[in-house]
Amino acid sequence: MAFMKNKPLPNRSRQRGVGLIEVLISITISSFALLGLAGLQVTALKYQKTAQFRSLASQYSADMADRIRANVAGANSANHMYVTTDTYLALPSSPQNCTDVAATATCTPDQIATRDLYNWRKALGSAMAGGWGEVSGDSTNGFVVTVYFNEPGDGSAGGANCRSAAFASGTDITNMRCFKTNFLP
Repeated sequence: MAFMKNKPLPNRSRQRGVGLIEVLISITISSFALLGLAGLQVTALKYQKTAQFRSLASQYSADMADRIRANVAGANSANHMYVTTDTYLALPSSPQNCTDVAATATCTPDQIATRDLYNWRKALGSAMAGGWGEVSGDSTNGFVVTVYFNEPGDGSAGGANCRSAAFASGTDITNMRCFKTNFLP
């Protein structure tokens, strides 16, 4: 067992602080990765908000299309009660003549159309920033439902395809968007 004797190791210069440098380098790399992930999270939230607004615009467009289909007589009336392609109009305090849901049996198709438009615009205004909508067209050639809303973003394409008269006076249209839906009743 002579070969198992403890022999002292030759004096080598010991490296000190190498582990500390490795830790500092790994912390630096990790911090850059976390900064990248934070930026990615902010971008994802922005796109999620944009998708939410566009989804709401689609839902409200379909809602108005369903309202028009349910009241084709109001859409076919001489006045086309759903068609509202004039300038931005402030909502009245209540819809005309037809405020009671139970009274719908006694309402004319024009009154129902006025109430539908009022309720639709009121819901748009409360659901989306800058929410507003209008309808154009007729029951023969089809209707175009346009939903306007303020979409957060860089404002690079603000209101490019939107009718400027549809916005309230003094509205900054750099972030305004419009969503159009064509349909036949």
